[in-house]
Amino acid sequence: MEEKYDLTKYVDRLYSAALNKARDAHVAEDIAQETFLAAVSQLSRGKKPDNLWAWLLTILSNKYCDWLREKYNYPQISFDEHPFEIAQEHIEDDDSAEKLEAVRRELGYLARIHREVMVRFYMHGHTVERIAKDLQIPTGTVKSRLNIGRQHVRKGVTDMENYTKQSYEPDILCLACSGQEGLQHEPFSLVPDSDKLAQSILILAYPKPLTETELAKALGVPAAFVEPVVEKLVAGALMKRTEGGKAYTDFIIYTIKDRMATFEKQLATVENHFTLFWEEMKQGLDSLREKPWYQRQSERARTKLELHFCVKTLMNAHMSVRDEVTGHMPFSEYPYRKDGGRWIAMGMQYPAGYRQEDYAGLWKYAVNGEVGYSEQNFRDMKSLEIWIYGTSFGSYLDTYQAHDYVKWFYELWSEIPTEESAVSSHVLQDADAFIKQGFLRREDKLRLDIPVLSRTEHQEECTLSWRCAEQIAARTRDVLLSVFQSGYVKLPPHLKSVPKWQQYMYCGDSVPMMVIYRAREKGLFLDGVDYPVPASLLVYEK
Repeated sequence: MEEKYDLTKYVDRLYSAALNKARDAHVAEDIAQETFLAAVSQLSRGKKPDNLWAWLLTILSNKYCDWLREKYNYPQISFDEHPFEIAQEHIEDDDSAEKLEAVRRELGYLARIHREVMVRFYMHGHTVERIAKDLQIPTGTVKSRLNIGRQHVRKGVTDMENYTKQSYEPDILCLACSGQEGLQHEPFSLVPDSDKLAQSILILAYPKPLTETELAKALGVPAAFVEPVVEKLVAGALMKRTEGGKAYTDFIIYTIKDRMATFEKQLATVENHFTLFWEEMKQGLDSLREKPWYQRQSERARTKLELHFCVKTLMNAHMSVRDEVTGHMPFSEYPYRKDGGRWIAMGMQYPAGYRQEDYAGLWKYAVNGEVGYSEQNFRDMKSLEIWIYGTSFGSYLDTYQAHDYVKWFYELWSEIPTEESAVSSHVLQDADAFIKQGFLRREDKLRLDIPVLSRTEHQEECTLSWRCAEQIAARTRDVLLSVFQSGYVKLPPHLKSVPKWQQYMYCGDSVPMMVIYRAREKGLFLDGVDYPVPASLLVYEK
């Protein structure tokens, strides 16, 4: 052993450091002795530490960890081959157990490529050569990843926790889409209401691209939990990666502030120019009421058909003016998805503790876009469809069972006995809920309570609606354009795939229902209606 590695002058200091850790003279003596013997052994084999005292403290810390592991059954972490640098010469507190926990935590935050080599090397004691062989990467790559991993762990152990608000008071993300869902109800099935982790990841990665490690740090969860979620969202086209590998949310996310940006201006527009909207709308309703397929409906079914017609017409008029600002995007331009769908996602972010009643005025006038559910070749029908808008007068169907409901509603309309029903029994148990929502009624027996049209009749309703919408758009164009000139949503600079119409979607979206409610207040529409009115209809083709 060379003179510069003379350990005798460190014996007392090693004992003092061990006593400071263990708080027990006998234990300290054993730890110091084992440290001394291990150091002598390694030096005799050619070990040449750059900082002898720091190296001795590292060995002492490992011996102390061995003692803790035996006492408390802690996992062993050894840094003999690649020690952390220890600048201080004296250990002030007995905090090694806490540091061990901090090390484990920081290992969890590491990205997979660094985490897997760190865990194999330090937790399982694998050699660099074995890790290189198992992972099929060069030994130099293993050493590089170990070095980067140690730097991250060392920094993380010394830094304060870097959790964001999303880790302890998470906002809520509700997904929506325009277009055709995937085979497994994508994109909705990718981010269920109960999946707070996926929601939080999408919210955090919206303003700027982030690595999985940065997401894990922000959420206070191991990267191993974040990585598969990000992979699923990337595969499902809800996230993308930059050339550098960072992930970002690849659809627009709205906030309540976005929804409220032009709300008061929309109210004022309808209040000041109501007749511009309603005169043409009234003419459209008069034409609708003359149709034989309207007249054959029950009284309540007529009301629901009228609401569906009004919402469709006013929405189309609003979107016609919006398209002048944003350009029209036909369905043929929607991207095809791997899941078999053809959709464009959008999200709504709600703050923690959000209460819908605090924004009752906003939701009173909200419209969820028209959704269609179809079933092919059922009984004697070539196709069956339900078309519905979600409004404050009536809600949507349950998306995941909607196809069963289409079949059931047709059976009720056709008066097929319950015992001959082709739908599952649990669907039939939803009758009371549908009566309450206005889809069904119970008289002498359970009956369908929404309008039913043939495909030809539905096409006639759509044509009439479009003609009326064109007239309304022409008369209201100037007043609506002033609404669209402000309040659009600004996107993060890296987000390039969002169509322009989505930035303006909520500039005038409340106008249709504001017009309908104003007409009701004046006794011109839905006068005296005190029952649920889902804006829906059943369409059949033989």
